[in-house]
Amino acid sequence: MLTPSPGWLPDILRGERIPVEYSHMKGTGYYRTIGRLVRQVRHGKFNVLHTHLTRAAYIGHIVGLLTDVPIISSVHIANNDQIYRRLARRRNRLVAVSNFVAGMLHGKGVPKQFIETVYNGTDFVDIPAADPNRVKDELGIPRDRNLVGLVGKVCADKGHIELIKAMRDVRMNHPQAHVVFVGLLEETFKDEMEEALEEARLRDHVTLTGVRNDIPRLLDSFTLSTLPSRMETFGVAAIEAMARSKAVVATRVGALPEVVRHQQTGLLVDLRPDEIAEAVSYLLANGDEREEMGRRGRYVVEQKFTLSEMASRFEGVYRRAIDS
Repeated sequence: MLTPSPGWLPDILRGERIPVEYSHMKGTGYYRTIGRLVRQVRHGKFNVLHTHLTRAAYIGHIVGLLTDVPIISSVHIANNDQIYRRLARRRNRLVAVSNFVAGMLHGKGVPKQFIETVYNGTDFVDIPAADPNRVKDELGIPRDRNLVGLVGKVCADKGHIELIKAMRDVRMNHPQAHVVFVGLLEETFKDEMEEALEEARLRDHVTLTGVRNDIPRLLDSFTLSTLPSRMETFGVAAIEAMARSKAVVATRVGALPEVVRHQQTGLLVDLRPDEIAEAVSYLLANGDEREEMGRRGRYVVEQKFTLSEMASRFEGVYRRAIDS
């Protein structure tokens, strides 16, 4: 693995005895990285180069032109950059994280034969269950509360304000409902969040945990999970919740309809507080159906969204690129 800086992923890879090298990819480091990779390809160090994000895609494109090594470029976000059209040549492949992203790439002029979809995976199905009451105790939340969770960066794009407005109506019939926001609170979003909580009179019924490294434990304490985003090109938070047998209320945007099956593993809604409130209230009121959705969601993850399934699909992409 070649990365511009240290971090949690290089640390994990080193623990698995996977070689990690550092190379700055800005300024003159951009050209040094290209030269370094070209030399490694010519010395037979690898047979395929897999890039993530736009800057790395440009580097991969040039290395591919100079060496003929197949370039596999993962596309995680809605991106209009011309580099992805340039990469659509010879043995290269563009790997979309969802059919939504694949369709976006094709719509921007990338021929279909160069696009493959590989869904993200999670290992949350393998982690032992936590005691919900213990988690509530740690968070200072009464045990009789029904937790409605939202995992992700706390910002405007993730729908926190809409969920707060929705919960004002939810609590009229479900006074034990309590919201838990898990994730980094964006500094520029603090004032808007405070105003929304004050207006909805929910300050005592919303808990912000900040960044956590025990997401599966928190999910186990949720009664249901939500993902009312403005846009999601995949929706990792959805499959993580499903892996913990939680029904999911998600917006009908981007790739979320590929991940959350309406009325089977959760409920899909428009980004409107009234629709979110109706869906959350329905699941709180119908425990048997909610739990059945959670069981189905876990099954879907086990069949489609595991790390082993993701790895197997990438192996297929690599083999097809090398053999073509």
